[in-house]
Amino acid sequence: MALQLVVDNTLNKKERTAPTCRLNCELFDPVTKECGINHEINPDDPLLAARCGDMIYKDEDDDSVYLPEADEQSEIEYTLTEEEVDFEDEMMFMEFNGDKFNAVQSTYPEQPDYPASRDDAIWYISPCGAYGCWIVNKSQKRFMAVTNDKVKSGWSKNVYKSPYPLHNHNTALSLASRMAWYVDEEGYGQYVILANGKISMISSPKPLDWK
Repeated sequence: MALQLVVDNTLNKKERTAPTCRLNCELFDPVTKECGINHEINPDDPLLAARCGDMIYKDEDDDSVYLPEADEQSEIEYTLTEEEVDFEDEMMFMEFNGDKFNAVQSTYPEQPDYPASRDDAIWYISPCGAYGCWIVNKSQKRFMAVTNDKVKSGWSKNVYKSPYPLHNHNTALSLASRMAWYVDEEGYGQYVILANGKISMISSPKPLDWK
């Protein structure tokens, strides 16, 4: 997925910055001015920071996978522009994680081809049996009845309040067992990718001005 964060500073009365690799991550090397792991990324891109599974925040209490919410006094305006979704670059992803995929031996969606490598993830298969994914639920309200026609929408068309996905992620078979439905503390869920137990890609990072 390609996402662009457009910032309007004309109304900003109080300076506010989103987390970035350069400012917030322990892995940033001030000498080379690069990420210590991913050398060719833009260390000042807040979207990369929001979607990075290797992020080690300098503040130990900050383990959020989303961009922080704007406070009530801030008048800065953010526009999140969503372009074409692309989870299909599986060759790059597999090479990065050191995995080899064999489609003949795949057991998806009945069973995942890869472990979640985290204790809070459970494997979910859709009622129609067409797709599956891991579920990582951080919401205080773990169980709720939802239907497609009564679901509460979020900040993107594929983000909504539900403890399980209501639509297929339609990713390539080699990535399908890496997909997870991540539900935040407010109950909003969306697809993410799990790599070595970490959330490595957020399909739709939460905008700073979302309330």
